[in-house]
Amino acid sequence: MSFSYDETKLDKEMNVIRLYLGDTDENDPLLQDEEIVFIQGKKTTLTKRIAACCRLICAQLARKVDYKLSLLSEKAGVKYERYKDQADRYEAMGSLSYPWAASVDVALKEANEDDTSVVQPKFKKGQMDHPGT
Repeated sequence: MSFSYDETKLDKEMNVIRLYLGDTDENDPLLQDEEIVFIQGKKTTLTKRIAACCRLICAQLARKVDYKLSLLSEKAGVKYERYKDQADRYEAMGSLSYPWAASVDVALKEANEDDTSVVQPKFKKGQMDHPGT
């Protein structure tokens, strides 16, 4: 297993994912490069990949327990909740959708109305008109 992070090469997705995860310390890695590459092959967008990596970290943290030794204590549940919230946030960011009008000019609109392979818009002019009014 390997770990790599180079803050000078943020044009590489692996480094960007590690940056968003806060997984930049090679002495205390949260994920290995191979695990991130696996997620990159499974998810389609950057936000979905970050969310999936957060879920992997949650799976690791769920195995840890809170402990207290005299004045020293560590709450593994706090880190788990932070990564769970982060995963939820990135999943929500990755699932945004916007209405699509199917055309940008009249000629394209007319061509798309008859094309069954094009997803047709959910709204049309006059759809709120009430018959007989």
